[in-house]
Amino acid sequence: MIRIIRYTIVVLVTLTVLLLLWQFSIAILLFLLSLAVAAALRPLINSITGRNIPRRLALGIVYFLLIAAIVSSLLLLSPPLLDELQRAADDFAANYDRAKADWPLRGTLFQQTLAEQLPPSAEFYQALTSEGGIPVLQGIFGIAQNFLSILGYIAIVIVLSLYWSADQFRFERLGLSLLPEDHHPGALHVWRSVEAGVGEYLRSQIIQSVIAGVLLWLGYSMLGIRYPALLAGWGAIVRLIPWFGALIAVLPALLLGIGISSTVGILATIYTVGILLTLNLIIEPRFFPRHKYSSLLIVLFVIALAEAFGFIGVILAPPLAVAVQILFQHLSPFVTPTFSSEMSERVGGVRKRLSELKRRLGRSHNRAGIRLIDRLHRLVNRTTDTLQEY
Repeated sequence: MIRIIRYTIVVLVTLTVLLLLWQFSIAILLFLLSLAVAAALRPLINSITGRNIPRRLALGIVYFLLIAAIVSSLLLLSPPLLDELQRAADDFAANYDRAKADWPLRGTLFQQTLAEQLPPSAEFYQALTSEGGIPVLQGIFGIAQNFLSILGYIAIVIVLSLYWSADQFRFERLGLSLLPEDHHPGALHVWRSVEAGVGEYLRSQIIQSVIAGVLLWLGYSMLGIRYPALLAGWGAIVRLIPWFGALIAVLPALLLGIGISSTVGILATIYTVGILLTLNLIIEPRFFPRHKYSSLLIVLFVIALAEAFGFIGVILAPPLAVAVQILFQHLSPFVTPTFSSEMSERVGGVRKRLSELKRRLGRSHNRAGIRLIDRLHRLVNRTTDTLQEY
């Protein structure tokens, strides 16, 4: 009977947690994104703080530069993107109406058959923006229509990450207070490892996406392809998807390039693939060891979160997949990290220095200092035990 009661309580608690996660899913996603942003910015903040600059001032400098970069990017990119988006919508409408009118009279057999199946223009445009429309186009229209909401989400993420960066140690102590004291070193080590891995991934992807967007924009403009800014932004975003990202980025450039000439289409394809391969083979290894993480799991996270949360889910899925993999690597008893021997040597060196310091304090009969050294010895022993467990 007691076992049944326990199982019932576990099931009820699990269902309650799932219900809360569902109800507050957007808030949780924004919070997780803020943690990822804080983790990505932390090395830069620490490097500025290491130059004898107060941490608060370092935080202000880094976040001011971040906000300035976002605002300047919006001011620089918004005009060409909005202009090309309007032009693409007008061109699509004109070409659809032309195909609907000309294909039944002067088209091939396939075009005539297809024109008979095409709905009238008004019905087709209404279907695209309705709930039963094409999901990809719905996502594009949703991003355009909810632009201000996305800017609000970005502002919330930045503010939350600023709070986390400013009070990191307090938040960590609050989280550790929920665990037994013996588990504090291990839990803190796992959390810091997950945070560092997610930060590395986010920094790597942001740098690569910026470089990809700039180079693709310049290349498409030189090739004379229509909508170079839209295609460059599309390539910079879809490259986040492992395996298929390059293919998804190439297809629009290939189709629009072939519309000009077959040579332009081939050159656009080669140029896009070359840029993305260069980023993956040369730039990425300098910032993030992707070979340590499963691309399949990242793809599964992208599919699941994109279906549930749209564009925000696509952005959050890769760092969340990386965090889950790092977490399981540290919690699995079958994985032995490569850093344990190095850390053990460092701890051994600290222990020797503490023993030497204790002998010196013993000669001077400094009891307060000896008690402090004993406490440090206990902390070192606890750290050594934790490293042996991992």
